[in-house]
Amino acid sequence: MTHVEPLHDRWLRLTFADGAVHEVDLAAVFEARGVFTAIRDDDRLFGAVEVDAEFGTIGWPGDIDLDPDVLRGDQPSANGRALPRRVVQPA
Repeated sequence: MTHVEPLHDRWLRLTFADGAVHEVDLAAVFEARGVFTAIRDDDRLFGAVEVDAEFGTIGWPGDIDLDPDVLRGDQPSANGRALPRRVVQPA
């Protein structure tokens, strides 16, 4: 992951190291209780998302991050569902 841009309604535009650009809907992830509740309920916190270059993914303050394989669509999320996405630019 080389770039992340927060969009509306809990969508993110993600740029991957191979040049692919996906827009991913994280609303389903944020439906879960726990660490994601604060991000779901706070636009400023959602907008504080950053690339974590060490782990090749994205994260928020408080050591909250997401699996890059789930974000890419290579694996389902923890609830077994694929995240809705739009491929803006293929690899």
